[in-house]
Amino acid sequence: MACVFRDFSQNHGHVDWNTKLWRRSCEQFQRFMVPITAPLGRSERRIAATHYVEGLLLPGKRKSIEPMAQRLQFDAQRLQQFIKDSPWEDEAVWQTIRREVAPHLEPIEAWIVDETGWPKQGKHSVGVSHQYCGALGKQANCQVSVEIVISDGLVAAPMAGRLYLPESWIANRQRCREAGVPDEVEFATKSQIALALLQQMVADEIDRAPVLGDSAYGDSYEFRQELRRLNLEFFLQVTPQEPKGWLEEVPTQLKGKYRTVSEKAAERARDLVQITEALPQSAWKDCSWEATEGKRRKTRLAWIEVYLMRGLKEPNGQLEKLWLVVDWPKGQAEPYHYYLAQFDRQPTKALCLKLSRSRWHVEQYFQRTKDDLGFDHYEGRSWRGFHHHLVMSAIAYLFILTVYLSRKKNFWSHVGEEPGSDPALAAAIDRMLSVLRNRIP
Repeated sequence: MACVFRDFSQNHGHVDWNTKLWRRSCEQFQRFMVPITAPLGRSERRIAATHYVEGLLLPGKRKSIEPMAQRLQFDAQRLQQFIKDSPWEDEAVWQTIRREVAPHLEPIEAWIVDETGWPKQGKHSVGVSHQYCGALGKQANCQVSVEIVISDGLVAAPMAGRLYLPESWIANRQRCREAGVPDEVEFATKSQIALALLQQMVADEIDRAPVLGDSAYGDSYEFRQELRRLNLEFFLQVTPQEPKGWLEEVPTQLKGKYRTVSEKAAERARDLVQITEALPQSAWKDCSWEATEGKRRKTRLAWIEVYLMRGLKEPNGQLEKLWLVVDWPKGQAEPYHYYLAQFDRQPTKALCLKLSRSRWHVEQYFQRTKDDLGFDHYEGRSWRGFHHHLVMSAIAYLFILTVYLSRKKNFWSHVGEEPGSDPALAAAIDRMLSVLRNRIP
């Protein structure tokens, strides 16, 4: 009857989520859920949230509401109402997650921005569109969410998320209203959604760390500029043929609202590929690390300050001073990745290597929420229902994370109130133990 949730460790173990572990973790689960569900208010909501999370944790091929309710021996209509119709705010729960869970992962090594997609049939589910689907590696009918996780270098913990609505959806306000999209929601690119989520994290005073992201975010000057305004370090993958600049600061002059460089200086501008190819051999630092499978991996890193012209396209803009970091394994025809970075410190080999190879933690989170917790099994169509399901999936993942971390190190897994502080949750969890004794298939 075990639900196998893949371990986070390098030896590829597993967590067997079964009756015995439920009994051992019962008090821990209650401690975890009491503060997390407090923003929901009414006891029936807190009970429904507890059962919904239990449903995601329990074994079963499908983790949509009907099969979960059957395994839980709980009223499906009550779960449906809680997810689809109940007017609780998912953002209040995310805030609680950031306040209660994030401090236990300090020191935090990175904030990671990424999006994930999953195939979706039909055209009525909110946000569904023919767009790039990362799960399939191609264009497909799918939904996409933008999410932020934090990482301590070992695991990733979700801290914020929001559905991406393509322009075709925003252009059809009637379709949006039918899916319950609030009228004030306007089109936002993925990088704009990510910035809004990052602003929430800054406001909630999460321990700051460099922001990591792929070229969907790194190629955006506006994204980089807003991170600077928020006083956030960043280490962002970029498309190397797009930015152009110099290795030294060149003179600029104001012409009207915009600053420009001389024609001669403009002719000397190079893209990041050309700058990298001209680096001397002494600029490259050999480094190695132990990968998750236990093998020793090697690469070469180089970093150098660059002055990019993109900022001059803004009114009264300036050259954009950044670190260009290149990860190029020896013997490979081209680099693994190019990055543009903003640091409050001098770059080091250890820092650049760590950040270059850390973004996979978010992919680990996406895979496990889908494979083990049924994140992509939700069958609802509404904006509210999707965001309710998104934060409940994050809660289920975070609880498994606390169980794992409490086994692996001196981890303070008590994230809130005493176990007896919410009798409604205590009764709901005790009831689940009795259901488990019937050996749910």
